[in-house]
Amino acid sequence: MDHIFSPLILRLSLPDDKKIFNSLVSENNVFIHDEIHGQLQELIKSFWPSRQLKTQDLEVLLDEHLNGSDIHDYGVWVYYPWSRRLVHLLDEKEFVEVRTNRNQYKITRAERELLNTKKVGIIGLSVGQSIALTMSMERGFGELRLADFDTLELSNLNRIRTGVHNLGIPKVVITAREIAEIDPFLNVKCFFEGLKESNLDDFFLKGGKLDLLIDECDGLDMKIISR
Repeated sequence: MDHIFSPLILRLSLPDDKKIFNSLVSENNVFIHDEIHGQLQELIKSFWPSRQLKTQDLEVLLDEHLNGSDIHDYGVWVYYPWSRRLVHLLDEKEFVEVRTNRNQYKITRAERELLNTKKVGIIGLSVGQSIALTMSMERGFGELRLADFDTLELSNLNRIRTGVHNLGIPKVVITAREIAEIDPFLNVKCFFEGLKESNLDDFFLKGGKLDLLIDECDGLDMKIISR
């Protein structure tokens, strides 16, 4: 469990996913968070930015958008095994549209799509954690590679924004989990041994060459080698 950082994304229109969903709910040890109605309202408002929609108008437009679909099955249900939370969200395209809506005067849609093609690597996840989370909030990448060999210690909590329940957990896992809780559709890869000569090629090149390297590691040797 200490190395699990990817949530399970379930679409209830798929029989296998619905079976998993029903099994999770029947076990009665999950925390269910269902705010899909509010997310759909935000989505509808984004379609009509110049209109002040009244509640009645908003509900009519929402019903038209659902087009007979059961709101319970709409979008995706995301299961976070490390916290046993089951969260109802818009599916990826609509989720991204709403989540980045307030970036529009800073990051245009065209720029957002360009950023979505970029691969970023971060070495060192003390200060690097804050960078990773900030980039994730703004969706400033398409793939994020995280490298750190260390686990969280109590003395790290002066510079890592996390809780004491994560003591002893790998820093890459803590960061990847927090990113998944912000946006489960972001692509994050973890290098649990940190950056070493044996995995340099994978970190820099596998799946496509890095577009940006952010170095926040302590080791002078790796600072030189990575460059």
